[in-house]
Amino acid sequence: MGQFQPKHFITKNGESFLLRTALPEDAEKVLRFNKAIISEAPYLLTTETEFKVSYDREKQFLKHIVDDNGKLAIIAEYQEEIIGFLDFHNGHKKRILHQGAFGMSVANEYRNQGVGKALLTVLLDWAKDNPLIEKVYLEVFADNTNAICIYENFGFVEEGRKLKAIKIDNETYYDLILMGYFTN
Repeated sequence: MGQFQPKHFITKNGESFLLRTALPEDAEKVLRFNKAIISEAPYLLTTETEFKVSYDREKQFLKHIVDDNGKLAIIAEYQEEIIGFLDFHNGHKKRILHQGAFGMSVANEYRNQGVGKALLTVLLDWAKDNPLIEKVYLEVFADNTNAICIYENFGFVEEGRKLKAIKIDNETYYDLILMGYFTN
């Protein structure tokens, strides 16, 4: 199952927050968090106009993750409000079941406070304990140097680059860096 034991962490400011499995009953809170993040985060693929996830669809999405050994969704909570979210999905075919990618977002006011590091710690601990998962990978905007530094500190290595993978407008493009981490 895509679950783990809840864990408490402390921000750099000394505030205690909880990391726990995202459950189907969290769908409304997750939707609210995602809408807020999409409106202000510069390094996400989804734009505000594209985000059209319904409550029922989000609930079904979270249930699917909880019920699958190769998937995981993590909520970071402070005073019962979501301040961070990470979801991991392994491959859907036999030859790529051993690897998976994740996406992560942290509320603006909690960035650079250790929330992202806590989310990554839980993900990688879970992946190392999961006999199905051998590799965790991601794509990151090439100019998101803070995120790249965190990933490198955790042992992720650059595996490649997608040139002009992100198109903001007719003149603005960003490369994506592909990074991977082996669990054994």
